Amino acid sequence: MPKSEPDRRKRTAPDPWDIGFGAVLLAGSLLALFVWFPADIRGGFFHVNAIGRSEPGDAFFPVILASTLALLSAVQLALAVLRPRPPAADAASGRLTARNLRFLVIFIAITATGLAVMYWLGPLVVWLMRAWGLSDAEYRHLSDTAPYKYIGYVVGGFLMTLGLIVWSEGRIRRGAIVTVVVVLAMAITIFDLLLTNVLLPPNAEF
Repeated sequence: MPKSEPDRRKRTAPDPWDIGFGAVLLAGSLLALFVWFPADIRGGFFHVNAIGRSEPGDAFFPVILASTLALLSAVQLALAVLRPRPPAADAASGRLTARNLRFLVIFIAITATGLAVMYWLGPLVVWLMRAWGLSDAEYRHLSDTAPYKYIGYVVGGFLMTLGLIVWSEGRIRRGAIVTVVVVLAMAITIFDLLLTNVLLPPNAEF
């Protein structure tokens, strides 16, 4: 039986969850850029160090992050408004379901596991080396020394990012592995080699 015109319009209407998600992120990122950061961050986007070299200031990474979120949320909002709801959308769309909760739990589990590995693997490796008599240094003394500073970031970042990709695609692809490795290498090149006053996460915490 052909669907009526109201049913057809309803099924091709913008998804309110997509619109709400984009709107909330956009509002939050703009609030951070124009209200929170100016009131809370005393340093500028760049500053000149003691030897006259221009380096990223206190506001550099927060502004970059908030600007990226604003751009992505604006794109998300535009797509949600301009792109019709897929035909597969059903009556449960717009309501919180057990499937939504399962998605959220798995996402948090993968992300939390990756961040835990990123934070604790480096110190654990150094602790084991000390226990086996291979080193007498603590991790806080090696947090800016290769290869120790890369251990947690590379392994945790690889597991978290690849885990999310594999979960979303339902399979492991060689292209996904290569992509994750390239992104990690680019991040290390930019934030560790080019920006000399920046420590890769989580090394600044130690």
